[in-house]
Amino acid sequence: MRMAAVLLPLLASGQAFAQEPAGTKLSIQQGGREIGREEFTLGGERGRGPSSLHALARYPANSPTLRLNAKLDRTPELALAKFQLEVESPRGNTVILAAGSGARLIIRTVAKGSEAGRELPGGPDVVLLDDGVYSLYLAVADLATPAGKPLTAVFPRAARRASFVARREPGGNQVTLTGGIRGTLVTDAQGLVSLVLPDSDTRVSRVQD
Repeated sequence: MRMAAVLLPLLASGQAFAQEPAGTKLSIQQGGREIGREEFTLGGERGRGPSSLHALARYPANSPTLRLNAKLDRTPELALAKFQLEVESPRGNTVILAAGSGARLIIRTVAKGSEAGRELPGGPDVVLLDDGVYSLYLAVADLATPAGKPLTAVFPRAARRASFVARREPGGNQVTLTGGIRGTLVTDAQGLVSLVLPDSDTRVSRVQD
């Protein structure tokens, strides 16, 4: 309850969304039409020591009605340290918090007037994703192997899980996703370059404004 007492004033005032990352920009398209924009910044050095990601997605890009503000911290072993997703929508504001604790994943959802928690199987092969924050797929790219790495994705906002395999293709920059998540992911030293998810007809690509 102490966590809720700290977060609820921010949710009520919208202060949680005051600071926006100014970094790499992504265009999000569905059916060939842009539906939103995302910006993300990276902290630390991916794959070498603790790393962090801060992302802000807006739907639509101008005068958004949905804003998603995500922060992800990982350990030197690429495991989840902590995760926070702030959701601002016409239905109200919500904060989703998650942390890894050994073989457990602890998730807490806080909204104005309510709080709920749950535990799920966790571990080093679990990644946290969201259907609207696509730079989170960088964690998948970091764990991918040439032989194919079996992973489990947890989507806290949608309350669903998916088992899939991430295979790094020759050359090192492209990752193929098969199983419960299908697609193609391309990265470079600056982060996400592109992501194609055919099941939802979603294409994410880096843009230069």
